Amino acid sequence: MPVLSKKPVQQILTVLVSIALLVITWNNVVVLNSLKSLPDKFAVVEDNEKSTVVVDTGHEEIPCIDLKAVQYNRVEDIYCTVLPKFLPNLKNPCFYILHQFGMKTLRCLPYFYIIGMDKSGSTDLYSRLTQHFLVYENLGDLGKEAQFWSWNRYGISHKQKGLRKYTLEAYMEMFVKLARIIYIQNITNAISGDASPMDIYDFRSWTMIPQNAGLQEPRILTPHLMKHVYHNVPPKFIIIIREPIERLYSDYVFLEYGNNTLDFHHHVVQAIRMMEDCLLKHSKRFCFFDDQLYQQLPVRIHVSCYSEFLKVWLQVFPRSAFHIFRTREYTNEMETTLRGIFTFLQLPQVTQPEMKNILRQKRLHVTAKKTGTILPETRTLLRSFYSGCNEELASILKDERYLWLDHYS
Repeated sequence: MPVLSKKPVQQILTVLVSIALLVITWNNVVVLNSLKSLPDKFAVVEDNEKSTVVVDTGHEEIPCIDLKAVQYNRVEDIYCTVLPKFLPNLKNPCFYILHQFGMKTLRCLPYFYIIGMDKSGSTDLYSRLTQHFLVYENLGDLGKEAQFWSWNRYGISHKQKGLRKYTLEAYMEMFVKLARIIYIQNITNAISGDASPMDIYDFRSWTMIPQNAGLQEPRILTPHLMKHVYHNVPPKFIIIIREPIERLYSDYVFLEYGNNTLDFHHHVVQAIRMMEDCLLKHSKRFCFFDDQLYQQLPVRIHVSCYSEFLKVWLQVFPRSAFHIFRTREYTNEMETTLRGIFTFLQLPQVTQPEMKNILRQKRLHVTAKKTGTILPETRTLLRSFYSGCNEELASILKDERYLWLDHYS
């Protein structure tokens, strides 16, 4: 057997090393650096800590301000991340991350969101939706709540601060179960969702979004960030809405603000006074999105003013991206409601035996320990407080059922 001289071997090794370095460089710069894959049009102006990348999205130019946010434990600047194009053969928005030596990993975002409302039945609803043979749970709380957009990415929870800040890359790890199903079993029409009901209303951390720096009121909120991540193609949003007063009391008991109707009444009076004092000095948008007021309120009275939050979402996404219905219809007409959601999600309908199994499931996450009936004087106060919000919601949705007159008669 002829023996190769050292020179050709060295040349071959040099070529292989060069190729490996090229692949690793591509991997590190384009893929693993916060998943950045910048478009053709961008400019970079760097200083010691912060950089500015202006990304031309083909629509409004939103600046990337803080490229090194994650490195310095600041909140990730979503506008510094441009994900690859989603794979056209998949129903769920997914893409491949390329690694060296031809390796690749499938990453996915949710196909749909249940963004509201707290204490309206979102846990039970998501559990039943995942009984559909093409809908898979995520790895969040209860198999449904990733809590990324409103809480985890800012390192907060309900009233906790200083927690770990999650990145968009960490968020997509919540959907690895779906990614594996698609990749291994080639189920191209499988989907997953995120049912984090705080997403519709909890904008308290808007001051931590770099694009809002120095503003008195936010310019950029959760739906704007989502629009950027989804390449201006809206995901599907589901909102289940409960009568405002009953939702508020359930929320009050669940979060352990109190557990009886007398304390609830006193706290409602106090919360209305606090909100009115704020509104004398500021806009409703400011007061409803303010973290300091949120921390002080004895009951989250503003959350049941649904129209104020829905307006934010409808300013970013078209009405056709939303499927909105009431808890009463979900409870009383569950099969019809679920089939309507399957149609909205463009899923094949389940068989009647499959539907019977879904309907047979025990109701989940019903708030316990509620005692007594809400006092008439409390209802009177709250009906007055919510009247403007209910009228606005009915007008936005062109549906008088959201005046809740069937609950008050």
